[in-house]
Amino acid sequence: MFKTVIKKLTSRASINNVMFILLLVLLRASVFGNYSVPTGSMNPTILEGDKFFSNKLAYGLKIPFTKTDIMRFCAPARGDIIAFRYPGDESVRYTKRVIAVPGDRIAIQDKRVILNGKKLDLRFVEKTPESMTYEERLGGRTYHVKHSYAATFLDDMKEVTVPAHSYFAMGDNRDNSSDSRVWGFVPEENIIGKIVFRWLSIDPQSYEPRMDRIGPVR
Repeated sequence: MFKTVIKKLTSRASINNVMFILLLVLLRASVFGNYSVPTGSMNPTILEGDKFFSNKLAYGLKIPFTKTDIMRFCAPARGDIIAFRYPGDESVRYTKRVIAVPGDRIAIQDKRVILNGKKLDLRFVEKTPESMTYEERLGGRTYHVKHSYAATFLDDMKEVTVPAHSYFAMGDNRDNSSDSRVWGFVPEENIIGKIVFRWLSIDPQSYEPRMDRIGPVR
């Protein structure tokens, strides 16, 4: 009898564990995403060694493990940092900042973003021997972007209009980012979620935690 009771309890515990794991998988697939950026394309906003959560319900609810929407809550806004499937290889996840939304006209001139005919406001922050950092203002929010001194093929782009259900995304490290200037627009269906919180930051050189970086991502 004792063995039978133990067997039943063990069986129930196993079922509970399986249900718990399934719940975590569903939450991971539908609600929360855990990401890191292996390159410096979003520097200085996101550094190598940063780990952060994305809100997969920020814009809508998808059928888990698919690109199919069950419902849409809202659209990505200018300035949002999004996680998405790279259009050139959807097995790869990218993280960039939305600069232009459907219907916007966007051009790049001498490293400056021109949105709907107006240059985005820039305020100088600091300079190093390799680059200059500015505070850029877009969509009622501000964030830092980095520009190198050297001229690159990314410095200029003729004006384009963002088509329906698509977004123009760029890295904050403007001269070291493969983004919409290189491979085109982000399809709406490829967007996975909005980056919202940095939960860990480890210096990849010293392996020491950077506690001052923990918190919301803007």
